[in-house]
This record gives sequence, structure tokens and C-alpha cells, in this order.
Amino acid sequence: MSEATPMQVAELAFPDAIGTTIASAHDAAKKGRMDEAVRWFDLCRTLLTTLSPAAALKKRVDANAQGRRREADKFHKAIMDRAASDPGTRVAIFADSLALPRPEEMDAFPGNLESTYPGIINARLQAAPAIKGASVWAHCERYFTTNDLIKLLIEHPESVRDAHVLVHLGLNDCAIRMYMDDQRIAVGLLPDDIANEVLAFSSKYRKALVEAFPYFSYVPIQSFTANLHRIAQMTKSLNARSLTFSTAIVVPEKFWPATPGICRNFTTYNLETMNVAHQVGAKVLDVDRLMWGRDVEISLNKDGMHLSPIGHELLASYWLKSTFNI
Repeated sequence: MSEATPMQVAELAFPDAIGTTIASAHDAAKKGRMDEAVRWFDLCRTLLTTLSPAAALKKRVDANAQGRRREADKFHKAIMDRAASDPGTRVAIFADSLALPRPEEMDAFPGNLESTYPGIINARLQAAPAIKGASVWAHCERYFTTNDLIKLLIEHPESVRDAHVLVHLGLNDCAIRMYMDDQRIAVGLLPDDIANEVLAFSSKYRKALVEAFPYFSYVPIQSFTANLHRIAQMTKSLNARSLTFSTAIVVPEKFWPATPGICRNFTTYNLETMNVAHQVGAKVLDVDRLMWGRDVEISLNKDGMHLSPIGHELLASYWLKSTFNI
């Protein structure tokens, strides 16, 4: 490889090993040796978690997870506070950030709960005479995956008992990443100059990294498939009244150049969602087709990934119609 070798890097400690490795990645890239450069970067992101001070990294990872969980619990409480005292219908919604207000909108929460699709679903169920009161058990958390949902169902099996269950996950499972979650957090432990070099490489050479590591995602497709089967098994064992899996929204064209194969990747997970749903007798809420059918310019937020107010309304209306005919 470049001036340094992996053997020499192995003799270095944190943070020098990472500094040397990312410098080698940049050096190879500048010389046009991209195959070598991306291998250096792959080693760099591995070293982020294997060499970082374990206690300090765990503290940051735990704090990050706890912060997301606090926000999810806040959302859960707000919607549970609106439940009927003696609900005739139970609903459980498990989702990622697409069900939440954007971070900059959380200062207005819970006043804007009814602008999210879980809030819309709750309000309409409460207002429907045939429903005879409803309770919506919602867990909506940023970066949430099907791996996380299985852990949550073990922790809270009562959430799906006798409930109509909507699982709106997949985006965080399938998206091709520059870093795993703990690697991303570990960058914050580096001196600023090294951290900036690491982040600069993944930003500048994102396309090359995606082409070299097209399956670098939080939940590989085989695990995603297994997770959906297990979720179906767990909800069935708890007498869930219905189970709906959703598809992930294929991102608009502006994202395609920087992430080669992104449409294939999202579509692979979406097809697997449909296949598993067919096998286990679950419904499919094809959020992807629903949003694109109404023009993503109006159904998605300006970031091109999250739901606009119209998108939240569309999702809520479609699921209520398909599940309760209201």
C-alpha cells in the first residue's frame, strides 16, 4: 500500500493508528489508487471501535441510545395520554424518524403530535363511533431498525397483545452507510484534526466507498428477512389482530449519483418485505408507491426522505382505510 503498511499500523495505539490509516487512505486516493484507498478507509473505520478507549466509547454510545429512547418515550407518553379510558380497539405502531416531528420541530411537541401519522391515526380512531375508543401504543425512535424492534417486543410483549400492529421500518435497516453507529460515535473521540480527515474522506469519496462496500448497512438483507419472520411469529403468539409491514420510500433522483445502486438496494428490501408478508399472512402498506403516486415533491419533506404533512396524512389515511375501513 502507501508509505505505511497494515503491520506498521497494528503497532500503533489510539489515536495515532487511525491518523496514520486515514492519511494513507487520502494519499492513495490522491494518487488515483482508489481500490487501495477504500481498503485503507475500511481499516480505519474498523479501528475506530477496536482501538478507541472502550469505557469512553461505551459511555458515548449509551448516552446516544438513551437520548433517542427518551425522545421515543416522550412521544409514547404523549399519545398514550390521549387513549380512551376503556379502549375497544388497540393499535401498536413501531417506526423510525419518519413517524416523528423533525428534530427542529420537537420544541413545539406535543402540540404538533396530530401532525404526525401516529397522532392522526389516534385522533381519527378516537372520533370513529364504531371503534368504541382506542389506545395507540407507539414506539417511534430515530435510527430504529428491525433488530431494535425484536429487543423492544421482548421488553414489552404487552404492546402488541390483541392489537392491530403497524411496523413502519426498513429505511435504517437497508441504507448503505459510511459508518456503523458505534463507529460514527467513535469519530467524536478523535482529536479534531484526525476526525476531520476521517469525515472528509467519507464525504469526498462516498461514491467509491458505496461501490466497494455495497452491503455495508445496519441490518444485512438476510438478517432483515429473519427479523420480519420473528416479528410475525412474536405478534401472532400474542394474539395480534392484524400485522402490517411497510415498504421503505425509494429516495428521489438527487440522491442517486452519490449512492450507486441505492434504488436496487431499497427495492431489494422492499421486495423481501412483500415476500415475507405473503408468507406469514401479513398486510403490506406500500409507502413507497403511495408517496411516489402523489409526487414526492409534495409527499416528502424538503430533505427528500422524511414525510411532509401531506405524506403523514396519506400514510395515516391509507392504513386506517385498509385496517378499519374508516
